[in-house]
Amino acid sequence: MPEIPTILVADSVNERRRVLGLGLYEGGYEVINAVNGEEAIRFTAGLNPTLVLVHTGLEGGEPLDLHRRLAATGLDLPPFLVLHDQDIDITDDIPETGVYFLSSVDLSSSRLLQQVRLLLLAREMGGDLSERIDVLYSDLTRVSIGDLLSILQKHVITGRVELAVSPEAGIWLREGAVVDAYWGKVRGRKAFNRVASLRGGAFTIQLETPPEERRIDLDLTSLVTDAVEEKFQLDELFRDLPPLNSKVELKMGERFFSLEFTATQREILSQVQNARNFFELIDLVPEVDLDVVKAIVDLREQGILSLIEPEQHLHVVTDSTADILPRQARRLGITVVPLSVLFGSQVFKDGIDLQPDEFYKRLVASQRLPTTSPPSIGEFVEAYSHLIGDGDIVSVHISTVLSDTAKRAMDAVKQGAESFQKLREEAGLSTMPLIRVVDSWQTTIGLGMMIHLVVRMVERGLSADEIVRRLEDQRKRYHLIFSVDTLEYLQKGGRIGKAQAMLGALLGIKPILGLKEGEVVPIDRVRGGRNVTPKLISILKEKVRPQRPVFVGIGHASAPRWAAKLREAIIEEFQVIEVFESQIGPIVGTHVGPGTVGACFFQPSEEELELLQPRP
Repeated sequence: MPEIPTILVADSVNERRRVLGLGLYEGGYEVINAVNGEEAIRFTAGLNPTLVLVHTGLEGGEPLDLHRRLAATGLDLPPFLVLHDQDIDITDDIPETGVYFLSSVDLSSSRLLQQVRLLLLAREMGGDLSERIDVLYSDLTRVSIGDLLSILQKHVITGRVELAVSPEAGIWLREGAVVDAYWGKVRGRKAFNRVASLRGGAFTIQLETPPEERRIDLDLTSLVTDAVEEKFQLDELFRDLPPLNSKVELKMGERFFSLEFTATQREILSQVQNARNFFELIDLVPEVDLDVVKAIVDLREQGILSLIEPEQHLHVVTDSTADILPRQARRLGITVVPLSVLFGSQVFKDGIDLQPDEFYKRLVASQRLPTTSPPSIGEFVEAYSHLIGDGDIVSVHISTVLSDTAKRAMDAVKQGAESFQKLREEAGLSTMPLIRVVDSWQTTIGLGMMIHLVVRMVERGLSADEIVRRLEDQRKRYHLIFSVDTLEYLQKGGRIGKAQAMLGALLGIKPILGLKEGEVVPIDRVRGGRNVTPKLISILKEKVRPQRPVFVGIGHASAPRWAAKLREAIIEEFQVIEVFESQIGPIVGTHVGPGTVGACFFQPSEEELELLQPRP
């Protein structure tokens, strides 16, 4: 039989010991009580517990003294949770990780139980906790949505899982059971299926009281299975349908009043006038997306509905270093051309057959740094060929200093010129095909944010030439800075020497890097992870005027807690219009490694703000 994990509780309050003992036993843990400091040390050394909880009122030793004495033995210490009645002095010899502090003033036993469960959850699945132990920061590189919900069920968590995607998305749980979900204004099963289809991206687990109304009442296995099946079927359907920004028109011919419609079809017909496009129509109908799309397909085949693509197309193309999730790309109506990642002889297409979750697992386990490769000229020719027949193209890519991607795109424009012209003629257009390739001077979060804003310029009717002119001016005012957690990957990639990396690791040095005209340059450095966020904020205040509005991109490589802290600090210190969040993908992640966190700022002029601000 597997050994039962133990929790050591060294607390003088009987009620807390009782509630913890019963509550944690339900989760499969055995609680061992220690009545004084000496027992706490002896039990910790002998039992190798999963967690040690110590109250400052314990007889025979203060918690931090106990930690120091145990650390001196050379043992691999479990996490320490220190309950304190008043402020305590945390000295420099206490590590930044593995020791948590929680005020016991006005802390109910039931609330403490939930916080301990969250701490144990973080230890089991990975992730970082907030200082108050009420939020767990993690990402989908460590666990899938289905596995995450199973673990939350096991730990009987009550609260909310919120995912860092746009629009706001999350799942509510009560005692481990899924009771509701949201995706923007969408609720219930419809929202759950969208959330469950995600791969990659950060999430938080927050201990909060869920809504009283239970919109989802289905066992977890059935929920996840249905969501996975819906995703596969939707992907197939969307391949044969016009883009989501197509206009929807209702055709009420002679047959209309003689037809019998399903309840879903009737709801679709009643919402057509309220929807600006295909995407909004799917959103407005409460049934799950698969049922809605199938019903729209049926109505279209009967000639009742028409999906009309915009008459004048201006297509947006980018590459996978923009770190835009597939669902976001579909909603934005953009084309993403993938770069390649090579682990030895294995070649993966970024974002297609290698997602961030699988990539970071491989990266940490690999002895050698993977290599990366830009898309081929042929891949760009193929992508442009699908689009050029009915519109022009703005193709915005990773800095030419960092990759040959934009150069390959330019070569594709030249090599495919004759075939592009032929496609235009076959489509009945007399105009010459126009494809403008732009060096963004950016990558990852900077490029991703730029693409979101380019789409808004397209939606507001700007021409390809006007957008390119603006981008070449705006890119000078994109400020991307980031900090790497370890120098290991910069050293493996040849950007710094081995001795420099070793010395930096010994001193706990965290370099601050940035992009200047597309090139990675050193900006500053700090000692210790706690100093990274204040330094990044200080540098960003030198780049933009804090009193004027800014667009912000925040990204991380398997470092969700630091990304969340950075976001909170930025929102507090700056006039933020909008935040775009993403996870740093395989291409950039290869060179910076897990633990990297950064931000990109763009401060628009008054005229640009009017043009780029999000639509209500």
